[in-house]
Amino acid sequence: MKTKKQIRHVWVCLRLSNASGRDLLLGISKFAKENALWSMRIFPFVSEEASMPDPHGETIDGIITNGPIQASLVLSKIPLVVIGVREPWLKNRMRSLAFVRNDDKAVGALGAKFLLSLGKFRSFGFVPTNIPNYCTVLRYEGFRAELAKRANRIMRYNGGTLVDGSSEDIVGLGKWLAALPKPAAVMPVYDLRATHVLEAAKVMGIKIPDQLAVVGVDNDELLCNLTQPPLTSILPDHVEEGVLAASVLQRLMDGVLSRVHTFRETAKTIVERESARNISPAAHLAEEAMTFIRQNACKGIGSADVAKHLHVSRRLCDLRFGECHGKTVLDAILDVRFDAIKRRLATSKAPIGKITAECGFPCELHAKRMFKKRFGMTMRDWRSANSAKTDTQGN
Repeated sequence: MKTKKQIRHVWVCLRLSNASGRDLLLGISKFAKENALWSMRIFPFVSEEASMPDPHGETIDGIITNGPIQASLVLSKIPLVVIGVREPWLKNRMRSLAFVRNDDKAVGALGAKFLLSLGKFRSFGFVPTNIPNYCTVLRYEGFRAELAKRANRIMRYNGGTLVDGSSEDIVGLGKWLAALPKPAAVMPVYDLRATHVLEAAKVMGIKIPDQLAVVGVDNDELLCNLTQPPLTSILPDHVEEGVLAASVLQRLMDGVLSRVHTFRETAKTIVERESARNISPAAHLAEEAMTFIRQNACKGIGSADVAKHLHVSRRLCDLRFGECHGKTVLDAILDVRFDAIKRRLATSKAPIGKITAECGFPCELHAKRMFKKRFGMTMRDWRSANSAKTDTQGN
């Protein structure tokens, strides 16, 4: 005579607002259908405890959660599987408890390895959430450690107390991205944060992926395919993480496990889209040219000097530079010179002739004519409008 299987009453309390939470639920359901006899009740987290009912009088044989639950359940002997790491609200729970989580250091390392495989970037960056959490810390550690093996320096964005994706955050991100030596490669902590990076890059006119390669985490297909260009993303396989969480809970309920254990699911693969691809030789050449221009424009260099520095013909230099920056090498040189002139006009009392000479123009009259053509006013008028303390000598 067959023994009737016992029905287990399981509560599943997850954040389901993102793809990773829904994939976790899919994995848990998959295990329950194939390997167990569960009666599941699902509670989506919208805040700390607001979505959970009073458990008084309920039959609960096990709980899976990726967020805080009622204190009465924490202090009970009900088998509990937490997807994540031990938080303060679990400090007094020592038995019938297990943790299941992705190996977030491995996720960060995989992102670094992928970006390194694309070519020779001049800089690497990591974009965390502005409110720290455990996966941010661990993914950053893995990312940094992998890059350190090849002596690559990593820069980390710090948005302080700004709200992720707020107007102020986008402005701060944009300035930070613009300052990265190009071509650059950036790993945001997850896909939603990556959409903020792509938006900030667009605002600053940074070309993706020629000047900036971006790889996210979670492979949230809705987000990844809504961005322009579509986002490359690491797939940690949350479905398998959910299967693992359910199997661990079953073992806890069966008494096979008793004390605190931690189980890790490793990162699986990268889904490649257009936000990150092999760096083209043209992009390298164009960015080397731009770096040389920024450093030497005010020393009187011309287009031929840039081409000579790069060991290519002037025609090829102009062609590749135009493809990546949308302007000629000469225009880029003049942009840097005139920016320098405007700074000096606004902040010093030096004669205009001295300023134009210091900024790479041997002929003061020619510089004045070009300035007026570009900005619609003379240098003297621009100085008057932009400096509270102006000295008109030399005008």
